[in-house]
Amino acid sequence: MNQSSDRTTTIKACTQLASFRDLNESECRQVLEIANERTFAPGEPVIEQGGRSEQLWILLEGKCDVIKASTHDGPLVLAQLDPHNVFGEMSFFSPAPHSASVVAKTHVRLLSIARQDYDKLLSAGSLAAYKLAYNVVQSLAHRLRHMDDWVAELAGSHHPPNGHPEEKVPEWHEFRKRVLETWNL
Repeated sequence: MNQSSDRTTTIKACTQLASFRDLNESECRQVLEIANERTFAPGEPVIEQGGRSEQLWILLEGKCDVIKASTHDGPLVLAQLDPHNVFGEMSFFSPAPHSASVVAKTHVRLLSIARQDYDKLLSAGSLAAYKLAYNVVQSLAHRLRHMDDWVAELAGSHHPPNGHPEEKVPEWHEFRKRVLETWNL
């Protein structure tokens, strides 16, 4: 790691973090060499909604809140992140503004990987870069499954007995149409 690294962090990162799953010791070392360890105090923002940092963050210790600004009800806490969670991946792999803020709830210790450093690892043909991306994509897929369940439950609680949510909640039909039409894989 570029800042304040120690052997304990290396061992824990390689054995405990899902993001490092299936990386051998050499590959783990390659990723940790491009990572920076950072700390944040309670209440301190790690990333801000609308900002652009292109950093992949891995929570080592502490807790963070994922907060989405809302024009209707003020800030909305979407999730609490615990140790070993990854965040910032959407803007890391698809450069765009952050969709939410992440704020330290407690004192936190994080690993951050800059996109430009990851790109160098990728350009070198490092299998570690591909394994890291694969593991992060698995995490995103898991999160998307939870989101699907949540949306289905929300839509189900608002639709009439005939099973068509768009009749009672027209916004649901429009949302579904936009999501399915804009997903260009």
